[in-house]
Amino acid sequence: MVVKIELKGPGTVRPVLDLVTRMGMQKQCHYSSFDHSRIQLVRELHPELDEHGTHVYRTGALFKTVPEDFIALALAVGATEAHLPYSACTVERIQQIHASGMGSMAWFRGPVGMTQDTTETFHTVGNEDENMYRTVLETGVQQLCCNRPDLLVAMLRKTV
Repeated sequence: MVVKIELKGPGTVRPVLDLVTRMGMQKQCHYSSFDHSRIQLVRELHPELDEHGTHVYRTGALFKTVPEDFIALALAVGATEAHLPYSACTVERIQQIHASGMGSMAWFRGPVGMTQDTTETFHTVGNEDENMYRTVLETGVQQLCCNRPDLLVAMLRKTV
């Protein structure tokens, strides 16, 4: 099992890393943030690699919008993954992420309670369905951060 931890606020990096280390869960936890300086701080504090040359502390650079140089931005802060909004996932972008050596994740907007974002930006909230998940997965993305895991799991079980 992998636990994805989003580093949302100022001053969250060090206490979260300390807690995860005390619990011995370094290999089970991955960190992400829209504030890429937090990802960079994780990498500066914990640059260690495992026996396969992979960073022990896995990090994901979250993007709300995807700039042309998103790969370079993610790599510059030491991210091991790029996390794109589902609507920005294309085969080409996902292939670029993988070619750079990073993993990929598509994220879906949170619950309707996030009123400003959901009414102004992400109009599909609450409309996640199998077709949406299938379309995003067909881009080659490796992970989904979704609001209907029950639906996703049921869909995946049908395809096995």
